[in-house]
Amino acid sequence: MMKTYPATAMFRWCVGIIILSLIPGLFTTLMEPDAALYAGIAKQIVWRNDWVNLFADGKDWLDKPHFPFWAGALSFKIFGVNTFAYKLPAFLCWLLGARFTYLFARHFYGEGTAQIAALVYLTALHAIISSNDVRAEPYLTCFLIAASWYLAKAMGNVWNIVPAAFFTGLAMMTKGPFVLIPIGSGMLLHWAMRKDWKQLVQWRWYAYLVLSAVFVLPEIWCLYLQFDARPDKTIFDRQGVSGIRFFLWDSQFGRFFNTGPIKGKGDLFFFLHTLLWAFLPWSLLLYAAIFQRFRRLRAGVEWITLGAGIFTLLVFSLSRFQLPHYLNILFPYFSVLLAAWLFELAGTKKIFITQRVISLIVVILLAVITVLFRPPFWWVYMVISAIAVVVWSRLKKREDVVRVSVLAGVCAGIFLNVFFYPALVTYQGGSTTAGWKNKKFPGEKVNFYRINSYSFEFYSDAPVQRVDSASGLVYTGREGLASLEENNVPYKTEAVFPNYRVTRLDGKFVNRATRARELDSVWVLRIRD
Repeated sequence: MMKTYPATAMFRWCVGIIILSLIPGLFTTLMEPDAALYAGIAKQIVWRNDWVNLFADGKDWLDKPHFPFWAGALSFKIFGVNTFAYKLPAFLCWLLGARFTYLFARHFYGEGTAQIAALVYLTALHAIISSNDVRAEPYLTCFLIAASWYLAKAMGNVWNIVPAAFFTGLAMMTKGPFVLIPIGSGMLLHWAMRKDWKQLVQWRWYAYLVLSAVFVLPEIWCLYLQFDARPDKTIFDRQGVSGIRFFLWDSQFGRFFNTGPIKGKGDLFFFLHTLLWAFLPWSLLLYAAIFQRFRRLRAGVEWITLGAGIFTLLVFSLSRFQLPHYLNILFPYFSVLLAAWLFELAGTKKIFITQRVISLIVVILLAVITVLFRPPFWWVYMVISAIAVVVWSRLKKREDVVRVSVLAGVCAGIFLNVFFYPALVTYQGGSTTAGWKNKKFPGEKVNFYRINSYSFEFYSDAPVQRVDSASGLVYTGREGLASLEENNVPYKTEAVFPNYRVTRLDGKFVNRATRARELDSVWVLRIRD
């Protein structure tokens, strides 16, 4: 059995290349709806100089906890209100998540497994996507694996419960108390499989829970001030809504059980088939690693990763509210679990062939999309693809399984962040129109008429207002334009821009030959008195 893979000898180079492929994404226009919405909320904190109350759509906003918005607002204070400033803290947290994934794996399995785990984490497809289309997940992913690592260390040194509680508190102020499910299920399975029942009566774990509650008090206090102390506010079309109750139950558990104000429709197998593409190029190996771990229930060194990953995945699957990026928070656990299995096998023929085929498919598929989409300088990516195929052809040893997989991840990072996303967002009408408006009518307020655009609101250099009666400078879509014409409201067309919901792609839009038929339009109008 080999002690390491050749990729680990180039570990720093691999990490550096991956990060370089992602840095251009820090400057790519924010996409609607979520990333632009969250950036807009952070922008309101800065504009209003109010770090307690969250606002969106021109009114009080109750959905996600404060921490991601505080991080974005603080970055705006330092770097100004712009794309880079919003994405930077999340990107740094995502990289820190790789560090904690590495430390966790090294703690239980050693250096070689730790390096592979970090590379798996950094090259998983949806993690690459989320490092560009920033929501709350980059923060939450980092905080969860950090809390798990410090809890693992706390079994030996009690003082590690303090940083464990700190990161747990940050996780709760990012997504809510639901985060205790992956953290707790991992630890409980670990103790159960080791028959270490005495841990259940150790005072340190109860002290950890108390400390976690202390660290989350800033969130509770802000929710109290904005909502519980103001029962006269109308939230979710009713008064007397408790922000604290929403945080503790309705925000996450209410969604899982479909009893909260925000409801969804569930598919029991959604996350199982989503994981197939979201964790590329590692997904098939992950399924195999999980299967093998279940086959040898007494062979594992640690059970935190399996408990956190599988139990949380089960909870997600049973819930009614399901989105692909929910899986990202489990990637550190899956990365460690997979890395431990890969390092143990040290490069079998079947694994190598599987990864070699998947990696080639990824490289070819990205090249095909490039030809169809035709972003600026698309031929440059074709040259990169050709180089990748040459490198792929030289990785012929079984031990090259990590290198060949990293190759596919790097290609995905370059494709998305350098070529695809920068071209894609030019079809996002809101941000494009805001850029034009800032040059044509700098500082002038705009009224949204029968339309909403979080990207326009974020990139506009002046506040926007949502109105029922059009006046002044108006941003609108087809519905609003039809209403103005039906009511004989006089207007002047200042500009028309193509518009497409870029986070919901289909083949007809991606294909340059059929794209024009998929585009909608947005208008900037001047209402005449």
